[in-house]
Amino acid sequence: MKQHTSRYAGLTAALQRVDYSGKTILVTGGGFGMGVDMCRSFAARKAAQIVIVGRNAARVQTSAAELAEEYPETKFTPIAADISSQDDVKRLFASLDSSPAVLVNNAGYMPAPTPFLEIDMDDWWAGYQINVYGSVNVSLAYLRHRAAQPSVDGPGVVITLNTIAAYHFPLPALSAYASSKAALARWSECVSVDVPAETARFISLHPGAVMTSMGERAGVIDSLVVTEASLTGDFTAWLGSEEASFLAGRFVWANWDCDELLARKQEIVEKEFYKTALNGAETLPWK
Repeated sequence: MKQHTSRYAGLTAALQRVDYSGKTILVTGGGFGMGVDMCRSFAARKAAQIVIVGRNAARVQTSAAELAEEYPETKFTPIAADISSQDDVKRLFASLDSSPAVLVNNAGYMPAPTPFLEIDMDDWWAGYQINVYGSVNVSLAYLRHRAAQPSVDGPGVVITLNTIAAYHFPLPALSAYASSKAALARWSECVSVDVPAETARFISLHPGAVMTSMGERAGVIDSLVVTEASLTGDFTAWLGSEEASFLAGRFVWANWDCDELLARKQEIVEKEFYKTALNGAETLPWK
C-alpha cells in the first residue's frame, strides 16, 4: 500500500467529491492538536456546524473562535464535557438541535509510560476509562440521539481514533494505552456487526505518527516518520464520506493512499482485509 505523510493530490481530488453542506460534525478532543485539523478539514468541505467537545472549556472556546475566523460559513459550537461522564454526555446531546452526520471519537488518554510492575493502578485504569468507556459512552449516546430524531439523512458514521500500538510494535511501558486501544478497535468491529448498516457504520483510524503531546509522552515519536496533522484531518473528512463506506468495520491508516484503497475496494471487501485476526489460528470452534 502506497503511503503518505503529508497532503497529496489524490486525497485533495477525493475531497472535492465530498460535501458536508447542511450537516453537523462532532469531534471529541477537537479543541487541540490534530482534533483542530480535523475540524478544519470538515469545515473546508462545507460542514454547516462542527461541535467541538473537550474537558477544558477555555480551550474549546478559543479553538472554536479561531476556527470561526478561518471558516465564517461554518458554525463552531464549543461544548465542555467529560466523555467518561454519562451526565456530561447526555447534556451534550440534549443541547444539539440536530444529530451529527459524523462522530469522530478523537479524545483519548495515555497513562504515564511505566513498566507494568511499577504502575499506578488508578492511572493505568484511566486509560480504559477514557479510551474505551468514554468512546463507547459517546457513541451510544450518539446512536440513541439519532434514533430519537424524526428523520436522519442516511446512516451515521462513527470514526474512532486508534493506534498501530493496538496490534503491532510491542512497546514497553505502554501496556494500558496499547491494550485499551486494542479493546477499542475490537469494539468497533463488534458493533459494526451488531448495529445495522443502515443505522451507522464504524471505522477505526490510525492517524499516523502525528507530533502531539501524547506522541511525545510515549517516547517513540523520534524513531518514527512523522505524519502532518493536516493529512490526518483530510483523511478523516474523506473517511466520513459515502465513497469510503466500504471501509466500515475496518482498521485503516490515515497514511494509506485513498486512490489505491478505492482501486482495491472489491478485494478489501471480499477478503475481509483490515480486520482483527489471530495469525496462525485456522480452527474454528463451531460446527
